[in-house]
Amino acid sequence: MVEVLLAQLIEQKFEQRIPSGDIYDDFICFLSGDQRTLMEISYTKQQQKQKQKQQNKSQDSDTMDHFDKKNQFLLRIETSDYFEYTFSPQKDLTKVALNSPVSVPILTLTYNISGKLHTVNVYPTLQFLYSHHIQAAYITPEVKNNLNDISEGKKFCKKFMKTIMSHENIKYDDSGFDIGQTVVIHSSVNHDGKRGRIVSEGKKEGSWCVRVSLSDKKEDTLLVKEENLKIATVGERDSTVGQLDIKVRLNHIREHPQYTIAALKPGAYVIGIKDQFNVHDLRGTPLQEHIQYISDEMGFILYDKTESNSVDQFGPYFVEQYMLMEVLSKQEVAQNVLDYYCKHKEKLDRCLQHYSGAQGKGFVCWRFLINETAKATAQVGTDEPCDMSLDEEGVEVSAKREWSDI
Repeated sequence: MVEVLLAQLIEQKFEQRIPSGDIYDDFICFLSGDQRTLMEISYTKQQQKQKQKQQNKSQDSDTMDHFDKKNQFLLRIETSDYFEYTFSPQKDLTKVALNSPVSVPILTLTYNISGKLHTVNVYPTLQFLYSHHIQAAYITPEVKNNLNDISEGKKFCKKFMKTIMSHENIKYDDSGFDIGQTVVIHSSVNHDGKRGRIVSEGKKEGSWCVRVSLSDKKEDTLLVKEENLKIATVGERDSTVGQLDIKVRLNHIREHPQYTIAALKPGAYVIGIKDQFNVHDLRGTPLQEHIQYISDEMGFILYDKTESNSVDQFGPYFVEQYMLMEVLSKQEVAQNVLDYYCKHKEKLDRCLQHYSGAQGKGFVCWRFLINETAKATAQVGTDEPCDMSLDEEGVEVSAKREWSDI
């Protein structure tokens, strides 16, 4: 009797139990916490609860796509004593494989500075590949074939570095579309000018399924013909940031992921799960000698060997870092940096020259960077105004202040 009751409760709470049509339905609902009577909970509250349950089921359904058999990759490594085996990071082939990158980009964006087009490719680690942060559509036969010799460590990484060099020469135009791109709908009566994200190919040839946000904060998926789409520019609503012409060419990463990202060289980055890349575990990463700096989704610099203090040179202040943050995590500091890069680039350079980095690296330390520059300028008696300051809560203050008043 107890086993039957528990089975019914589990089915009611976590699955979809078919009502039996007798008095036990209310009893099971009560025990499972799914109270339907108005005595315990209001109708509005119950609606909210049911809506949340449906959202959770939809999210679980999306996540389960990753574990579909067609998306699985079998990696088998045998050892007689795994505890002893893990003592040496370089010999722990399981960890080496999980930290190894896939040479098929999961995110590609382009930007334009002074008339020159630049490409940025982001590659996932095997561990990030099976997180809930990616779209299942990324796991293609090409990706799975790329993983065949992933446990070979350094040999695999040499092949990876050689492959990503060939991606630098790929040319992009605005006529091609792919899953994950942010697009603008045009020539449409009801949805003209709306921005959305391509989530899949349409059933009709030459069409795409685009997810857009509606006025009541709901989302809807529309079937749109290619001729009614154009690739959106990141920050195009801001005419200043729009000067950089940042366009997402490919994106299989879900919104607002938690991640760490390892920068290899300009235009080449490897993304891993939260805390996968850090200064303490670098020895277990086959890309160790190629990693120049590590950042997380908030902009904190966890490791750096570039010693660069310039927005134009590869390092923790390089503008590409903040383009990726703007696309992936939508951090306010990224928007500020891109805005000032376009409007006040000379002031950014001057601030970086005075900043020692003692409080941390990266523009996430914006307040320290600006205040330290103010002190240095005040010491030499300069009264040059500065409009790059933050209030007590870290919010940007647009009113100009004298350097000595900050």
